[in-house]
Amino acid sequence: MVSLLQVLFLGLSTFAPASCAQFQLHVPSGRDRVLAVEGDEVVLPAWYTFQGEAASAQPWETLTLMWFLEQEGQDLKQVLAHINGATTSQDGASLVYPRPSRNVSLRLQGLREKDSGSYRCSVNVQDKQGTSRGHDSKTLKLDVWVPPAPPSCHLLGAPRVGTNVTLSCKSPRSKPAALYQWERLQPSVEVFFAPVLDAISGLLSLRNLSSSMSGVYICKASNRVGSASCNVTLEVSTGKMPLLLGLCPGRRAQTQSPRMGPFPLSPRHQPSDRPTALPGWVHRPPHAVLVGSHPLP
Repeated sequence: MVSLLQVLFLGLSTFAPASCAQFQLHVPSGRDRVLAVEGDEVVLPAWYTFQGEAASAQPWETLTLMWFLEQEGQDLKQVLAHINGATTSQDGASLVYPRPSRNVSLRLQGLREKDSGSYRCSVNVQDKQGTSRGHDSKTLKLDVWVPPAPPSCHLLGAPRVGTNVTLSCKSPRSKPAALYQWERLQPSVEVFFAPVLDAISGLLSLRNLSSSMSGVYICKASNRVGSASCNVTLEVSTGKMPLLLGLCPGRRAQTQSPRMGPFPLSPRHQPSDRPTALPGWVHRPPHAVLVGSHPLP
């Protein structure tokens, strides 16, 4: 939660009286947004001046300085405070220049994506008698970008001659979102583009496979601050679909006549009215079968 001191301090910085007009807090012109990379450090520049006075801090100045982080949907967070000559700060936050100095720039080290947001610098300067000589605030927006994490490559489908397969590539973390590029390095270099490649989803569609399409395929995930890659080996098989074991489809099934010479069949061996066929056989009408040298009627 925001403390009473923070509320009062921010209020003073927002409504500066006319008597403090000679005081001004500065940030670089045109640099109200700062880009940084996760893991690096960044400096948010800010300094104050008094019109007609020397640029360096004067012995009479008593500085009260606070840096806040504002993030959408979250409470205001105090990042650094310098009050009555003492400085307190969050981990990784510090002032670039030691006191006394009119440069109040903030250094942030070991950046993380969650450090993104609007950083407000609020300054209040008093003289030795406690009279305010000026107060103001400025805001700098920090956007921490993240290089793509190592992606995962997968082969979707059965790579046989004449079939279609899809190669997938996805990075689990990237800011801004990564774009994907596929290429084959072996046995010959080949780079892929739309429509077979979807650079946003990372999917590469390979149709009507041939043996010459075998090789090592590499996917590169990249954004403006970094890249990472993975690979998958495609081996196109020339074999056909395996057949079921047994008789080939279409071979007719033969049946035996009830009359098998002079020996009658037992009841359990009596054939049924309809001949049966094994799975995969095609039933055809029975044909006469010779038993010994006597044709059956």
